[in-house]
Amino acid sequence: MDPILFQKELFVPSNFEGLNKCLDLIGEIKVAFDFNLDTMFGLHTIIVESVENAIIHGNKGIRDLDVRIFISINSTEIYVEIEDRGEGFDINDIPSPVDSAYLQKEGGRGIFFIKMLSTCCSTNVKGNIIRIKLNR
Repeated sequence: MDPILFQKELFVPSNFEGLNKCLDLIGEIKVAFDFNLDTMFGLHTIIVESVENAIIHGNKGIRDLDVRIFISINSTEIYVEIEDRGEGFDINDIPSPVDSAYLQKEGGRGIFFIKMLSTCCSTNVKGNIIRIKLNR
């Protein structure tokens, strides 16, 4: 088993302050690891899009409902888990924004980017936890 090099769990409020705490976490990881630009871009996009979705769609912007962020890094992978307090969603029901029928719609782009930037993306049965892996 690959040893864990970094692990952190963070609870943030469902507002822009919570999103700013995510940016602080990304900055902490950037300082601790010498990731290439592609990896940092992917990690940044995945965290921001996932947390933003959790705040807006999961917790409906209710400040008292927190979002849990868990990150674990080993020598080959970065694992990200985002949990909200909402009713959940089915990741497979989100239509692709590049499908011609959905090009003009605003929804689904975040999940699309997350799927494209990760090696694995799934949700729990309820759909309020998204689990994402990406290569280092």
